[in-house]
Amino acid sequence: MRTGILLLTVSGLLAVSGVQAEIYRWVDEQGKVHFSDRPNRGGAQRLELSAPLPDTSGVEQERLEAERKMQRERLLDAYREEREARQLERLKAEETERQRAANCAYARNLLRKYGNARLYQPLEDGSRRYLDSVERQREIERAQASVQRWCDS
Repeated sequence: MRTGILLLTVSGLLAVSGVQAEIYRWVDEQGKVHFSDRPNRGGAQRLELSAPLPDTSGVEQERLEAERKMQRERLLDAYREEREARQLERLKAEETERQRAANCAYARNLLRKYGNARLYQPLEDGSRRYLDSVERQREIERAQASVQRWCDS
């Protein structure tokens, strides 16, 4: 719906005769596309729009139609790139969320295992060195911090 309105607006700008204005396009932090007659500080792109010329010969009309078609294709390419960029951002956000959920589950499981168990460090010879109460408490606090980091964000 928004894309349709946006396309209609830009098409209307192309159809205005006798007016030559600069149009700038930029995307804000939330991914929303903006158009304005003034550039913003965040790197707006200047759109090349030309006002239609008065009716001339058939050759001139064909050239004008070809230019309009190229402009339309550039605009559609920009929309496609924008859609692909948003989709890539969404996929990255989903992957980050999946990783966070996996880390949260691991941290909670580890903390649950630490409950009343005796904690140890495996040694190179295959034996175990059991942690004293201070070391055990430190490991439990680390596990709690991991739960808080991955699950409460």
